[in-house]
Amino acid sequence: METEQTNTPTAEDNSVPNPSTQADDKNDVPYTRFQEKNAQWKERGEVIDKITAENAELKAKQEDARQKALKDAGDIETLLQESQSKNVKYEETLKKQGEELGAFRQGLVDQVPEERRVYTEGMNMATLQKFVADEQVTANAGKTDSSRAGTTAKGDFGGYSSYAEWATKDPKGYEQANGIVGNQGNQFNVGG
Repeated sequence: METEQTNTPTAEDNSVPNPSTQADDKNDVPYTRFQEKNAQWKERGEVIDKITAENAELKAKQEDARQKALKDAGDIETLLQESQSKNVKYEETLKKQGEELGAFRQGLVDQVPEERRVYTEGMNMATLQKFVADEQVTANAGKTDSSRAGTTAKGDFGGYSSYAEWATKDPKGYEQANGIVGNQGNQFNVGG
């Protein structure tokens, strides 16, 4: 009789490195080159920040000069209209933010049980957020730990298939459940 040879993978075959998990050496950047490029990017960022600040300062100066020219020319009406239009925009933005904040506050209050909502009146937002978080922790305190689901004791044997299994695997639990007093070692009258 001939013995059949099967091609089964061995440990040596599995220890061959997978090319897809190895680092690609030709794309590595030397650290000194990285430092050099990083320093250049930081310098560019500083230059951009400086130019942006100068631009904002220049725009503010131009606006001041334009307003001064309008005042000198006696064109107060134009300045007044511009101010009023800005105020309208700010009021619209403020109203929208107030509505959003009110909706957010109401969402927080809705998370509190109805009988405890009276305590939320007059709270600032930070205090309200802490109060809601504390309420949720308190509400969840009585719930069972879901990470141990399925390990609760079932039936007369404390979750085991027989008294003998229960007594050998959990002697203390067996003693407590069956009212055995004193330490009698590992000898149990299990009966069968």
